[in-house]
Amino acid sequence: MKLRRQSGRGIFTLALVAVVLLGGAIRARGQAYRVIHDFRGWPDDGCEIVGVPAVANNGDLYGVTNSCGTYEYYGTVFKLAAPRTRGGAWTKTILHDFPGGQGGGYPTSLVLGKDGNLYGVDYSQTIFELTAPNAGDGVWTYTAVYTLDQSQGASIQGNLVFDAEGNLYGATGIGGDLGCEQEGCGTVFELKRPTIDGGKWRLSVLHTFTGTPDGAEPFAGVVFDQKGNLYGTTNDGGAYGYGTVYRVSPPTWNETVLYSFDRDSNDVYGPEGPVIFDGAGNMYGTTAFGGDSNCQAGYGCGVVFELSPPVKKQGPWTYATLYAFQGGNDGIDPLGYMVFDAQGNLYGTTQYGGEAEGGTVYQLKPPSPNDGAWTETVLHAFTGSNGDGDLPESGLTWGKWHDLYGVTLEGGKCQSPGCGTAFELQP
Repeated sequence: MKLRRQSGRGIFTLALVAVVLLGGAIRARGQAYRVIHDFRGWPDDGCEIVGVPAVANNGDLYGVTNSCGTYEYYGTVFKLAAPRTRGGAWTKTILHDFPGGQGGGYPTSLVLGKDGNLYGVDYSQTIFELTAPNAGDGVWTYTAVYTLDQSQGASIQGNLVFDAEGNLYGATGIGGDLGCEQEGCGTVFELKRPTIDGGKWRLSVLHTFTGTPDGAEPFAGVVFDQKGNLYGTTNDGGAYGYGTVYRVSPPTWNETVLYSFDRDSNDVYGPEGPVIFDGAGNMYGTTAFGGDSNCQAGYGCGVVFELSPPVKKQGPWTYATLYAFQGGNDGIDPLGYMVFDAQGNLYGTTQYGGEAEGGTVYQLKPPSPNDGAWTETVLHAFTGSNGDGDLPESGLTWGKWHDLYGVTLEGGKCQSPGCGTAFELQP
């Protein structure tokens, strides 16, 4: 199962030193970073860890590996049980091995429901449920709850999200209208939970993308705002062909393009990650390309952007670039889920770049009253060597002790290029 990833590694020098200012970014030393699990691959562990981990109330982490496991190729669902004290050992358990074929495989994301069950997606566009074990037996029960056909969408890579009733929502990167870009331009869908035990889940396509002007390839999934609207990004399409930020609103689920990226106007394009809101309703996201025209042979290394809501009803959202990555130690291709802390600092990951070109964890600090610039600090630069991870493409989540948690697709001590890691960082 080949996942979408942007290319664009540069050549960098490994040299961890004290905090210095370099290329617009601050490198932070002494962050409490550690690998909490080094995946070993086939036959008793997974490899190629994808999707931001799901966090339980007690701090346990749940996730999926896109490959390896007992059946060698098809992936796993795993649990990392949190230690009682910070710095203790995390304990990994494989909850489900995918056998391939009709049993599914190559999972791409996982979420934890209020019912304590796990929900995810595999390569066949089957949305599955893992039911928590009965007391004492420890066995999670796998159920395929719905399989999308091509007209409903395909290539679900972003996380599913729940509404208050436990219904699931998501976006497909392709499929839908097969007349759009051959494979289809993607959809936004709702999967309604059964009203009776043993009943069937019911899927509705809320919006089918057509490329122009509404966008194409919504690989990042969707997020809710407080009013029940769904928001996301498309990597392609829109008014200028360089991607969009969109909203799909109940009850009729009409789609509205809030912003169309235009490489010719501000040289920022290719949004692949999900969006996030602050308390004032401003929206934040990332692009894979654009920003600094001197980076990546003129393609740019990506940006973090802000969209401010209209001052007047039906007015335009206002775009601003908060930080343009420069391709050196500060990273390349910001991708995956970002999070805020209580002070308004923004945290995320870059897929590439950093001092050893293995990607970074970064912090963006909002401007002071006397300075309008956001300041980037690299909290960790991945090396892919000596047990460290490589390619942190899924982003971050808050977890136990209010530390940051994430996964890397590759790296660790498994044979080259590594089977991937799960990591913890105390900001």
